[in-house]
Amino acid sequence: MADKLKLDKSMAMYAEAQTLVPGAVAGIRRPYNFVIGEYPIYFDNGKGGRVTDVDGNEYIDFLCAYGPIIIGYREEEIDHAVQEQVNSKGFCFSLTQPQQSELVKKLQEVIPCCEMAALVKTGSDATP
Repeated sequence: MADKLKLDKSMAMYAEAQTLVPGAVAGIRRPYNFVIGEYPIYFDNGKGGRVTDVDGNEYIDFLCAYGPIIIGYREEEIDHAVQEQVNSKGFCFSLTQPQQSELVKKLQEVIPCCEMAALVKTGSDATP
């Protein structure tokens, strides 16, 4: 039998958040869906495919942040490219940037059946 997780900081943060935020936290996995005190609520950091909660417990992130972290957290090559883009050109524009077509061309190179691709921000965008 595994030892019980130490979650003191997470539970204290959750108690405070209940007075500040409706539902206490964001995201599809709300603490009330789990046994309170048996499941971490707040992550502090991630590296590669692992995340650490605010109490220092480490986990493998099988959910990959619900999709966008399929390569891992704090991967230097990706982080540098993102920082360069943000610092030199900005991000999250309401109109398309040329990088969209560059990425689709790369997807076509590595995915033989990729004739076209739609890059979207949310599941709602992806569902016609």
